[in-house]
Amino acid sequence: MMQMGTDMVKTLHKDYRRPLAGLAVPFLLLASSAQAHGLTEEYMDMPLEDLLSMEVTLVSKKKQPLNEAAAAIFVITQDDILRSGVTSIPEALRMAPGIQVGRIDANKWAISSRGFANQFANKLLVMIDGRTVYNPAFSGVYWDAQDTLLGDIERIEVIRGPGATAWGANAVNGVINIITKQAEQTQGGLLTVGAGNEEKAFGSMRYGIKTKHGVAARAYLKYNDRDSSYTQGKGNGDRWQSLRGGFRVDVQSAEADSWTLQGDIYKADENQTLNLWKDPEDPANAGYAPFYLAANVQDRIESSGWNLLGRRSHRFSESSSATLQLYVDHTYRSEGILTQAHDTVDIDFQHQYRGITGHEIVWGLGYRHIRDNIENTFAVSFLPDSRGLDLYSAFIQDEIALSPDTLLLTLGSKFEHNDFTGLEIQPSVRIAWMPDQRSTLWGAISKALRTPSRLERESRIVAMIAPLPPAYAPKIAYSIGTKDFQSEELLAYEIGYRVQPKENFSLDLAVFYNKYDNLQAFEKIHTQDPLSSVIFNNTISAHSYGLEMAIDWRALEWWRFQSNYSFIDVSSSLTGDAGFSNDETNISETSSPKHQLSIRSMMDLGNQVAVDFWVYYVHDLEQTSHSIKMPVPSYISLNAMVSWHPVRNLELSLVAHNLLDSHHREFVGESLFSVTEVERSIYGRIRWDF
Repeated sequence: MMQMGTDMVKTLHKDYRRPLAGLAVPFLLLASSAQAHGLTEEYMDMPLEDLLSMEVTLVSKKKQPLNEAAAAIFVITQDDILRSGVTSIPEALRMAPGIQVGRIDANKWAISSRGFANQFANKLLVMIDGRTVYNPAFSGVYWDAQDTLLGDIERIEVIRGPGATAWGANAVNGVINIITKQAEQTQGGLLTVGAGNEEKAFGSMRYGIKTKHGVAARAYLKYNDRDSSYTQGKGNGDRWQSLRGGFRVDVQSAEADSWTLQGDIYKADENQTLNLWKDPEDPANAGYAPFYLAANVQDRIESSGWNLLGRRSHRFSESSSATLQLYVDHTYRSEGILTQAHDTVDIDFQHQYRGITGHEIVWGLGYRHIRDNIENTFAVSFLPDSRGLDLYSAFIQDEIALSPDTLLLTLGSKFEHNDFTGLEIQPSVRIAWMPDQRSTLWGAISKALRTPSRLERESRIVAMIAPLPPAYAPKIAYSIGTKDFQSEELLAYEIGYRVQPKENFSLDLAVFYNKYDNLQAFEKIHTQDPLSSVIFNNTISAHSYGLEMAIDWRALEWWRFQSNYSFIDVSSSLTGDAGFSNDETNISETSSPKHQLSIRSMMDLGNQVAVDFWVYYVHDLEQTSHSIKMPVPSYISLNAMVSWHPVRNLELSLVAHNLLDSHHREFVGESLFSVTEVERSIYGRIRWDF
């Protein structure tokens, strides 16, 4: 199957690269589909109060209107994705307030919520249809591997702030759930093709069917070829291609029963430029003496995986319902520094009960088993190289109607047992007051934990090789995991206000204060040795405060504005003398922008043409990497999209990103990788619904 996927990628790349590039020329003025245009009209005509009452599930693991949610939640809709012209999930997340998206190179992103951004950010829990997609080796996300057909996404729910009571460990600064449409909503065919200077070629197709017996199904196939990023006047050699496919089947077997079965398979061939440490004890590496560092090595990433998820929902009565979900997930990633494979089995049961007057109780049980197999290298190794981890969990939440339809109090807690730190408890209290149908005032106090990964507990990473006099072997300094590393802790205080003072205007405001303890730092093994190896420890405390604001304004029936602004200030300090430098505290304070601003303008010029603009500003970053002390200047990105519907079911688009400069830096990763910049991108797209 993997060989077939490779052959398909090569065939698509060879046979269709030139035709797709040619298709972009006659359509340099536009793109998307009459059905998509119908969705756009429906969205533009939808009253704002209907948007505020949109049902979300991320806050309390049950469906509830957005205006009743006692959390800082933002919903990126399917129409937002279509009209922004983005081609990947990371780029779509730029539309959410309080979310930082920094592109490191062509296939890597640093994405975080409410600060603490870095290349291996680990305080943001990401899911696709409830399936967790973090990498258990470092508790972060390989964003290049997270994708699906963008046209099949119903919405992306984004929580800024902790969501651990419902979703568990690592839901510290935020939770993202990418929710795809039910198969019944994707009937018929969809074909999308496009090409440009950075998006060299892309195409996708999906077809859905429905039977008379309540069975709906769809299948999709998607291909992308993306160009290299920019560095020092040339390409960085990190161009990459990906191919993926998937399916979903939904069955409504009876009025009280529904079933879902879905799965995906993918393969990506990626390139990157690495700086690799070489083993001084290997005679073949003598040419790299005395520092034994091979700089700017061209490396290949082989990434692949598959997943299968099943879900059954049953309603016992009007006041009682339950859901059982099971998924298996396999991922493989091979690159110059490490080869790793992970297999996950996860089972989750949830019961919702409304039989007690004034109470709505949601509780559940879960079990997850992860087995990894790692091929270590001299530069990075995990000890042992294969390990199984078990996670047991339970949660309970009670939503209490203190005043029917006006005042809601939610109490809850998550209980988890992991193999590293044992039992962990993560409680929260949330309250929402709705004095009228147009406004909501809410507040929350929550505790959340980021539990240790194998990186902090069981890794050994080369940090430096320093030459010594000829009679001595070079000195190797390591960063070493330790069993003493404990969970990072957050105590969060939040308050928010949603209001719709007029039918064509809404405002969403959130203010927060976060207190962190036991954050990751490093401690020298030999305090007097400047070349000493270091171990992971928990000797940083921090606090942050900030606000996030989102505005939705329909200035005219055909003209709509959406804007958001976020501010954050982070301060941190060492809790003892164990930290070997101030870099750790500096990074936590300077790797996230204090100010971010986004403004989107969406205009429907008649029934055939739509013109959209999106501009966003990101404040400067003093330092984002432990190993490279390089700033990221502030930047403004201007994006535009023009769409034309010449006939029914056909859309032609022209999309341009980063129009104001030829290239700009967004984030500096660690010294393993080159410092790159994001280039201006222009592409044409054709979308046909049939």
